[in-house]
Amino acid sequence: MDKINVQLLLTPDEYKSLKENADAQGLTVPCYIKSMVLEKDTFYEYYKQLLDKVEALPQGTKFDIKSLFGVEWTMPRGIKLSLGRTYLNRVHKGIIQNVEAIGKDSSHVMWYRRK
Repeated sequence: MDKINVQLLLTPDEYKSLKENADAQGLTVPCYIKSMVLEKDTFYEYYKQLLDKVEALPQGTKFDIKSLFGVEWTMPRGIKLSLGRTYLNRVHKGIIQNVEAIGKDSSHVMWYRRK
């Protein structure tokens, strides 16, 4: 699939505001922009579902992303990888604060615990 790069120039204040809004949603700045601009951003829809599913878990629950989606885990491989990478990155940066990463299992699946 061909992709097109779009460049956007912002002042430092504009970027700070944009980043704060993205962080509040648990998203990267590019994902946040796409979610605001595009009528239907597939990644954002799945990411929002992930955040909602985690929020619904009782405190102390251990989980991995695939198990949260269960039979809904049918999205394209690229989205699955991006979900995992983005979520872990946001947990490590402390942007997602209701979860801690507890490590990978022998199958290299990342596990989390709901705080």
